[in-house]
Amino acid sequence: IFSGKYGRRAVDEFKTMILYPNELRIDGNIYGPDGTSVANMVMPRTEKRRKNLEALKDTYRGSHQRITYDEWLSSSEGKAKNENGRHHQLSLTPTLFWYDNTHIVTTSHYRDFIFHPQYKMVARGGFVEDKLSPCMVRSCERLGLRDGHAKFGCYLLDDHSGVVFTGHLDGGSFMSANSVHHKDDRYAAKKIMAANGNKNECN
Repeated sequence: IFSGKYGRRAVDEFKTMILYPNELRIDGNIYGPDGTSVANMVMPRTEKRRKNLEALKDTYRGSHQRITYDEWLSSSEGKAKNENGRHHQLSLTPTLFWYDNTHIVTTSHYRDFIFHPQYKMVARGGFVEDKLSPCMVRSCERLGLRDGHAKFGCYLLDDHSGVVFTGHLDGGSFMSANSVHHKDDRYAAKKIMAANGNKNECN
């Protein structure tokens, strides 16, 4: 999608923006595709969800993100950082989307930039993910990929295992039978009240 819209030149520039900080060169026995963090993770309880997890890993292996990492591994920098095989280099891949799920950010970045009234990006009480992401795209289209992205500084942490760090769960699947019945009873009561012309909400 990205290459189709912005072209090969933008893809090549994007690859140069991927970061491999020394601080993220960590124990390969724990992190990465062969680490114990993947082997010891709590697997989904149902067969369907386990298959979904494996499908995501297969998709990741064929993605530009993984292919780019493999190319980096064969470079002189990649060989130098992984020469002893005991360490695994995590990477930070730029993203043009601001994710509201688990992330690390300084409070000053939120206070002095994201919510600052001067920039008029996100109003007080606004949904950051929904409002900020279009601003990021417009910034990159106006200033260029590198300069447009720099002031936002959004990256995805990648351990190259293909296993997602976070994900959305269906809250309804964790409800007890009593909770489901109570919810259904409340919904039925509201329908009856609406039919009788009573607009008061049930408590």
